[in-house]
Amino acid sequence: MSFLALPVIAAALFLVAAWGSAAVTYPGFSAALRRWPALARGTLLVATVPVIVGAALALAAFLPGDPHLDHLLGCHCDTSMPGWLHLCPLHPTTAPSVLGPAIAALVVLGPGRIRAVVSLLREPLGTGTGAAPTLVDLPRPMALLAGWLRPSLLVDRRLWASLRPAHREAVLAHERAHLARHDPLMLAALRLLTSVAPPGSARGLMRQWLDHAEMRADAAAASTVPALTLAEALVTCAGMAPANASAIRLGWTAGSLDRRVRALVDLSPGSHDARPDAGVTDLVVVAAALAIGLACTPWLHHQVEHLLNLAL
Repeated sequence: MSFLALPVIAAALFLVAAWGSAAVTYPGFSAALRRWPALARGTLLVATVPVIVGAALALAAFLPGDPHLDHLLGCHCDTSMPGWLHLCPLHPTTAPSVLGPAIAALVVLGPGRIRAVVSLLREPLGTGTGAAPTLVDLPRPMALLAGWLRPSLLVDRRLWASLRPAHREAVLAHERAHLARHDPLMLAALRLLTSVAPPGSARGLMRQWLDHAEMRADAAAASTVPALTLAEALVTCAGMAPANASAIRLGWTAGSLDRRVRALVDLSPGSHDARPDAGVTDLVVVAAALAIGLACTPWLHHQVEHLLNLAL
């Protein structure tokens, strides 16, 4: 029973730590984005912070360590502190005493996190047709990229039939920019990482990134289509079917329409950037943070036990 309790406690520690750190980190970063929009390229890095924090604390439950000892894996509390709550395989006999709160945390936080991941996994991977428009009958006159791994552009037949050739090209140029930036994959990664967060914090972070992604795609599209033509096409399509402000998806009229139109009107020639918002450098930073977190877990173990013993 003692060893069976450890995975449950570790899962609870992961969810509580990730949820709590996201509740602080995400709103703080969203506020910073409103002041410094250029920070949006670091959204993926910020989204990984709660996951790394939660994983480090969860692993600390399994990896014994003690700053009082001169070797890596060891714990002095078993002999010097009788009755101490332990969360390591060396002496887990007291771990079941925290099993009840751990199960309660999983019951409260687990279902919402599971639903978010299942919702993402249920979405189609896409047909891989890219920016070549597939005309379909959608519930509303709209155009959107469907599929996060092999995206395809779905366009409502009514919308496509109503657009002038120049506006059609504007739509295609914008969606090609999304594909060049790998935005569908980026959005899927954000949805997966932010599934550990409070729903309001997660949606706020993704909404801020989505506004940034749409404006970047507009600016990149303006290298092949006149910016004013893009703005006209946006206003025309928005008039036919106003965007759903609560939707988190890469649609032609997604993001903040007012900001997008103003940015296109004020866009200076050549000011486009089709670079993805995540690259090798970001992966290196995340890998380094994970490595540091793993290296610190034996020393975190003792501090985690201290906090739990003070709380009980």
